[in-house]
Amino acid sequence: MAKAKLTKTLVDKSEPGDREYEVRDTITPGFLLKVLPSGRKVFMLNYRTNAGIRRKPSIGRYGELTVEQARDIAKDWLADVRRGKDPSAAKKELRGALTVAELCDRFIEDYCKEHNKPSSVSRNESIIKCHLKPKLGIIKVPELDRADVLKVMAGMKSTPVAANRMLSALRKMMNLAELWGERPDGSNPCRHVPKFPEKGKTRFITDDEMIRLFSYLDRADREGLEHPFLLLGCPSSGLLEPIQA
Repeated sequence: MAKAKLTKTLVDKSEPGDREYEVRDTITPGFLLKVLPSGRKVFMLNYRTNAGIRRKPSIGRYGELTVEQARDIAKDWLADVRRGKDPSAAKKELRGALTVAELCDRFIEDYCKEHNKPSSVSRNESIIKCHLKPKLGIIKVPELDRADVLKVMAGMKSTPVAANRMLSALRKMMNLAELWGERPDGSNPCRHVPKFPEKGKTRFITDDEMIRLFSYLDRADREGLEHPFLLLGCPSSGLLEPIQA
């Protein structure tokens, strides 16, 4: 097993052989390069947990990561090890985590169909099909962050009502993800993401609505169904102001 300071020049010059071999970095303890016969070059970190278990997870492939990027990750992992964490176990757990697309399916089957009206289920299914799965579906649920949510919202700014409905559905899904143990408590990435302002539509009360309104007011007055102050605050002159729909 060779030892040397891992640099771009050294990694580029590390040619594949008949068998895989490793080059250990002399700067960062445990940081190493594995060169496979296929020519693939993989950065790894060799460490021992506080429980004495030896781990050697891969950090990433050379080409996808530079030497310095891989070294920085190795340093972060070593810091986690000193704090009693196990980066290898965390990485393995993340690989088995649900994707957002899988969470969407569970949201519909285990929550919506049991707690929502059919119209609400249909609406949520449409939101998932049109927005959540295409834009966020491949992301692992624990890795979804606020930047991802903001990016989707920004892409929907021309349809603010649809964007707000999407945000509400995603916020509920992330709350359930915490309840189901798929995310840490209090980690909802939709938190503090603002909704777009929605403009209400102005319309006048129809004649049929006026008849029903005053019929109810007369009945409420006779039978004491409402507090007197509420009745006094209702229009009685027949002159109507526009109301917000």
